[in-house]
Amino acid sequence: MSRSAELIARQQRNLVAAQRVPFIVESIDGTLRDDHFRRYLVIEEAFVLTAVRILGLVVAESESLDDATDHVVSLSNLVGEQREYFAGLREQFPYDGDTDELIERSSVLSDYALGLARRDGRAAALVAMFAAETLYLSWCRAALHTSTDREPALQEWIEMHTRPAFVAQVDALAREVDAMNAVDDARLDEWFAGMLAAENEFHNAAMD
Repeated sequence: MSRSAELIARQQRNLVAAQRVPFIVESIDGTLRDDHFRRYLVIEEAFVLTAVRILGLVVAESESLDDATDHVVSLSNLVGEQREYFAGLREQFPYDGDTDELIERSSVLSDYALGLARRDGRAAALVAMFAAETLYLSWCRAALHTSTDREPALQEWIEMHTRPAFVAQVDALAREVDAMNAVDDARLDEWFAGMLAAENEFHNAAMD
């Protein structure tokens, strides 16, 4: 079993728990309320900028073009496909609350992930992103296998996180974990579990 597969196996309980938060459960079963989806769009768009910053640090610390290439592609997807997704929905799903306050309430995820990347460097940043993207691939695949009516914009978001480009991104992160010979399992678990815990608080912020 690869190092990344072993990590996922050890963290299975945390991954299952992360998929049981109300936002993900209701996204999967088609019961997510409109106001909660609007809140999610605000905070998720804000986190996309954090992800861009994290991958920017990863690229900056890469030692070769080969090491950087996959993450440059991921950056391109974030500032391309995902940026366009949010921009296209701002008028359709406006949020009439205090945007700054909502983003602040959800900031635990950005604070954890960016703080980890700045403090512990490239390896920590990659493990954190691997945790986040593994979670999204898992719950979005589960959603696609659940036959229900969803808001089309939510359905598009779910499908986006199961397409080949996103799967390739997760696979690239897995290969990075496989190559982390200098990092022990305890540290991998700490980073991965910490990111999932932050994801839980983040998703709960969409439901308040």
